[in-house]
Amino acid sequence: MKTFSGLSFLREKLKRISLFTRIAVGNAMVIAAGAIGGTLLTRHFSDVLDGWLIGVFAAIGISLSLLVNFLILKAALQPLRDLRKLAERISGGGDLHVERLKNPDADTVSLASALHSLVSQLEERNQELHALSGRAIYAQEEERKNIARSLHDDTGQALTMLIISLDQLEAHLPAQHGDLIQDVQAARQLAANALAELRRIVFGLRPAILDDLGLVSAIRWYARSNLEAAGIHIDVDAPEPMPELPPQISITLFRISQEAVNNILRHAAARSVHIHISLEAQSICLDVIDDGRGFDMQAVSDEALQSHHLGLLGLRERAELLGGEILLDSTPGRGTCLQVCLPIPVLLR
Repeated sequence: MKTFSGLSFLREKLKRISLFTRIAVGNAMVIAAGAIGGTLLTRHFSDVLDGWLIGVFAAIGISLSLLVNFLILKAALQPLRDLRKLAERISGGGDLHVERLKNPDADTVSLASALHSLVSQLEERNQELHALSGRAIYAQEEERKNIARSLHDDTGQALTMLIISLDQLEAHLPAQHGDLIQDVQAARQLAANALAELRRIVFGLRPAILDDLGLVSAIRWYARSNLEAAGIHIDVDAPEPMPELPPQISITLFRISQEAVNNILRHAAARSVHIHISLEAQSICLDVIDDGRGFDMQAVSDEALQSHHLGLLGLRERAELLGGEILLDSTPGRGTCLQVCLPIPVLLR
């Protein structure tokens, strides 16, 4: 028991010695031991050994000194290697468990504690940002729904009544007022164009088809109405029947497909697009594949960060809030593939 207590006391004393002091003392001991041992051996065997044997003993002494010095340095610097492993584990997404440092000193213990404290704070802030982002996205979708409903019920109805009124006005105008009839017809056409544009905006904010007919119909409608108008062939493949999905999953997949379609229209110069929806054992996946010009992913990512065009980061945030992930694969001249997979709730499995 006394021996164990003595070793514990010695370890606590060693922890208070800095790495510099340990290395300096260790090297001093090696140098002193080598000098004293070499002197004594030379003095003792100088009269009985030949010169080449003295050289052999000197080489052995140097080798032993280097070996002892290596072991001392290895033991003294072990806390730094432990810190490096800890940093690599954290950077690789590993857990933040504080492992016991070997032969620690006050500096490395303090550094390890500061590192863990910093990473823990970052994790807490990251979770807070995720929560705030989730609330912001939810509030955004609710606001979009309210605006779309207001535009549809109020502005849309007003434009519809205006068109009806213009039709009635045209029907009551005498045939000899040709100029006035043309003016009424032009006004009615302007109102009809405004109503069509309003409906497009309303569908972009919150497509009623998503709530009425489901995810597949909404994606097919949006892709065809935008891509086919630009001369791009579109193919949508999905399992039938598609199970009823929770609103947050449906709207997330629709928004991601919406952003993918818009990016294809703006940048891809594609001739055909394939959208595939699949149900896996524990997830639902959406793939958007085009045969366009593709792009350098690293260059585009850096440019997006510098210009604050954070479309892809926003999509990743949406997917991660539901426990999913987004994978993007693109090569210049070989098209682009965007895949998002979201976990399926227990009630759908």
